Amino acid sequence: MREGEIYEFGTFRISIAEGVLRRDNRIVPLTPKCFDTLLVLAQHGGSVVEKEKLMRAVWPNSFVEEGNLSQNIFTLRKTLGETAEGEQYIQTIPKRGYRLAVPVAETGPAVRTERAAAAQLQAVYGAPRRISYVIAASALVAAVLVAAHWVWPRDRFIPSPQITLLTVPNNMIGATISPDGTRIAYISHDAEGQSLWVRETGGVGAGTRLVPPAPGHFWGVGYSLKGDYVYYVFEDGAHSAEGVLSRISAEGGESRKLVTGISGAPAFSPDGGRMVFKRYDPNGHGYLLTATPLGADIKTIAQSDATYPFYSYQWAADGKKIYYVERTNDSNASAWSIWEIPIGGGAARLLMAPQPKPLRSANWLNRTEILALIPDEDSGMRQIWRVSLGGALRRLTNGINDYSSISLTSDARRLLASSIETHDSIWTASAPGKTRTEPVRMALPAGTYNDPVWTADGAVAFVGQSNLWLSTVDGRERKPLIPGKVAASEPAVSADGRFVVFVSQRGNSRNLWRIDIDGANLRQVTSGQYDWHLALSPDGKWVAYESRDAGQRALWKAPLGEAGSPVKLVDKEGAEAGIAIAPDSKLFAYRTDLGEIGIRSLDDGTLVRTMTAPSDPSDLHWSPDSKTIAYVCHMGRSVQLWNQPIAGGSAAPILEPLPNDVLHIAWSRDASRIVYLHREIKVDLALITSFR
Repeated sequence: MREGEIYEFGTFRISIAEGVLRRDNRIVPLTPKCFDTLLVLAQHGGSVVEKEKLMRAVWPNSFVEEGNLSQNIFTLRKTLGETAEGEQYIQTIPKRGYRLAVPVAETGPAVRTERAAAAQLQAVYGAPRRISYVIAASALVAAVLVAAHWVWPRDRFIPSPQITLLTVPNNMIGATISPDGTRIAYISHDAEGQSLWVRETGGVGAGTRLVPPAPGHFWGVGYSLKGDYVYYVFEDGAHSAEGVLSRISAEGGESRKLVTGISGAPAFSPDGGRMVFKRYDPNGHGYLLTATPLGADIKTIAQSDATYPFYSYQWAADGKKIYYVERTNDSNASAWSIWEIPIGGGAARLLMAPQPKPLRSANWLNRTEILALIPDEDSGMRQIWRVSLGGALRRLTNGINDYSSISLTSDARRLLASSIETHDSIWTASAPGKTRTEPVRMALPAGTYNDPVWTADGAVAFVGQSNLWLSTVDGRERKPLIPGKVAASEPAVSADGRFVVFVSQRGNSRNLWRIDIDGANLRQVTSGQYDWHLALSPDGKWVAYESRDAGQRALWKAPLGEAGSPVKLVDKEGAEAGIAIAPDSKLFAYRTDLGEIGIRSLDDGTLVRTMTAPSDPSDLHWSPDSKTIAYVCHMGRSVQLWNQPIAGGSAAPILEPLPNDVLHIAWSRDASRIVYLHREIKVDLALITSFR
């Protein structure tokens, strides 16, 4: 293999030295084995490569099933797409193998050197001296390759990780591996709610259900030190602001509740005698605590006034210290660092200086190295990296999907990775209680979308593809409202349809911005640190919103005219699922931190009343007469609509069902139609070895 070579086909370029595939100068994410598969095909030009030969080249000195090769070919076809003629780039030759169905051109320093040497020898010795030419050219090329061995990066000679896909039939959300690597515990999501399961790592089928479905959310799942218990955090309606840590035998049985107010999965000391976990207060300030495996003898070893500190943590091998990842924020960016702290408390010691790359789902290989998820600079998708605390980074994966979490076995030689593939679509339908029509899907390109809302004239505004869009209701005619890319969210259209207010993230700040419906007059409305969860008053005078500054939450209103300053309405409280303002612009409603609905005066923030919903309400909508509020409750994957009078009285369900997995429902101005986002999430598991 010539490390400096580049293979070009269609609009793609393969660089061996960099180990990457590019399309139109942009990196195309590929797993190492997919890259190697494509490289072997390119090196053979348009010739057929037999399956056995291809497998030996991609997995040397390893026994793998043919299904691994088939999975690579499937992934490559999905990634490459089709040629200009509508054909696949990779062609299957029945009973033989595969070939690239397009011409391949080879360029690079070694090829240029070889060709230059040939030309020079031809000029000096002439055509009759072909034997001398071959010997001399071969010697020259060999010299080039020997030199390259010492000049080109040596990382390329480190074996690529071995990735084995694991098939789990349930609708999986995430998983973790047992300390000995023989089992996985995972969360499943179905119409009845979420449930907790275990199965053998190399097994088939769903396995054994440990905890039956329930409305609420599992998270923070992990094994005890010996793998005999599964610990998990569950958040239900009774504990809407905090999680409850429980444990259950890995063989099944009764769950035992241990500690309330947990904000992350526990990690265990080397002797299994204690566990460490974190807790956040309502303002996001954090505490790092230890306890016995049954949740007794709780001790605080560290606390921080930073927002959501102690991101990831793990007990040191000597049992005397705890390592943790810290994320700090300023007005422009986030920085990530690694620290250690004595278990008895005391000053923390910096192990890795702050750096801008996020270090999510950190797993410690040893005191000086971690595995972490870091977003790709081109695609933004999270990949697995090996990070030295001295600052050196080495990328282990280059996949086509986001990795959402990783977990290691106790010997740090097997890694379970969860990857996420998201499919978004936007639909319109008649509002509940109106003449029923079948939902219609907007014709939008594949991509990630959010926050669809109606305009005054029946069009739809939404967020997607790094911009704020305005579209006809069928999705066929659409245009971006803002020149260039922007990190936008939560658009709200004025009642008269003249302008849109939205959240724009720039650096590490989120603020409200305004733009006319025709894309003119873009200007900033607020200047707090985190301004979001907004609603426009129908009279066009105010925008109400939540703002966070130094961890403190408050509800504000800002004038939509050119003059005036923001006014604080409610101190030390947030709007968990957005704000809705009554049609007469006198009252506003929001979901409180306790999962209730608060009704307050838009004039001065005075509390009018509080209403209790069946489950955490979202997508609040006032009736045209300002007497009732409709809202959405998510019960597992099912979506239910409820109505509740603000003057008092119980909530009543609206019996017309909505599809599962529906997010962000918005009503039209006359309340006759709704628009909503439908999100399908597929989670895949991969067992990764040979990464050290």
